[in-house]
Amino acid sequence: MNESIWWTPGEAGVLVASNDSAVPVPHALPPTGLIYSARMKGTEMRDADGVFTQFYEALRLSDYFGWNWPALQDCLRDLRWIDAKHFLLTIDDADAVLSGSPEEREILFRSLNDAAKHWAMQPELPGQE
Repeated sequence: MNESIWWTPGEAGVLVASNDSAVPVPHALPPTGLIYSARMKGTEMRDADGVFTQFYEALRLSDYFGWNWPALQDCLRDLRWIDAKHFLLTIDDADAVLSGSPEEREILFRSLNDAAKHWAMQPELPGQE
């Protein structure tokens, strides 16, 4: 893990930390303001349907969500229905996520990383219309 602060614009990304790792407090705490925090269960994300269900429930995705990778990517870059300035998504037992499908696992983590970078570079954050 590098020493950058998670919440600094331009420093956004995905961090995978094991249960026994120590995350420095400044890295984990968001700045003052509205934050939306979602905690998902990696053990229920062993296939794509489980991934989509966890994100659907955790991020309160709309009923028109397409239940596919492009639809999830689109939603991660939108999020305007959530009134928050900062987002923290936690996946417990991340090693279980798509453990039998390395290709889809790569798609998921790339999508999360791309979304984090997208929002880090935006002057307007989700929920600030």
